[in-house]
Amino acid sequence: MARIDIGHITLNFYDKGEGDALIFIPGLVGLYDAWSFQLDHFAERYRCITFDHRGCGDSDKPTEPGSYTTQMIAKDVIGLMDTVGIEKAHVVGTSTGGCILQNLALDHPNRLRACIFNNTWVIADEFITRVALTRKRIAESYGPEEYVKVSSMFTSGADQFRHNLDAVMELERRALDTIGSVEILTARLDMMLAHNRKNEISQIDKPALVIGTIDDATIPYYFAEDLNAAIPGSEILFFDDGGHYSYRRHPEKWNTNVQNFLDNAEATI
Repeated sequence: MARIDIGHITLNFYDKGEGDALIFIPGLVGLYDAWSFQLDHFAERYRCITFDHRGCGDSDKPTEPGSYTTQMIAKDVIGLMDTVGIEKAHVVGTSTGGCILQNLALDHPNRLRACIFNNTWVIADEFITRVALTRKRIAESYGPEEYVKVSSMFTSGADQFRHNLDAVMELERRALDTIGSVEILTARLDMMLAHNRKNEISQIDKPALVIGTIDDATIPYYFAEDLNAAIPGSEILFFDDGGHYSYRRHPEKWNTNVQNFLDNAEATI
């Protein structure tokens, strides 16, 4: 990992492999480490790029009003692409990263080859709102450490605490070591709730794969159905279990299906 100045902010980013670019956008946790089960696999065929979101990890943590929107992080992705010399990329976005990908697909379609939307949503409903506000109240009342622990429960789910605990704790440790202030945490939660491109989603015209997980306790699986119905020609894939981090719980299945999708997409682009 290295820090890179993209003109308006400095990001901590990962760059490995050669070939067509494949960018991985983390979710609300904002850490590149969330993709640790994918990066080595895909770096065998692609130039894999990922990064810590602004406000997270070892990237800059601005505190000015308006610093945290999904549109602003989409701008960061474009700035990163420009700085490292990537004209077009396949892009994967999970959770909040999937919202950022929606912005890229709608506002910068000429920079994308194909889209993979993982465990993400179109517009926050009552369930998502309650989850986000609960996490916000934990941060405000008990501080960043308890926020990270509660967030791990929502995102990893009981299945990974039972079967993948070492990986859960490794990601949690980096989150704790690099966590931003309560003000940044709450601004990023507000960012999540403010995202809304619902009326434009049908304009996405890139090859798209939508992935959902039935037991996801953070983003209900039915949002994958909504996104798939809204994006013309998109494909859909469901995991039965694995929670919000099903791509970490079942990396072999996830990697294989995404690779198959990319192979088919590349044949039609």
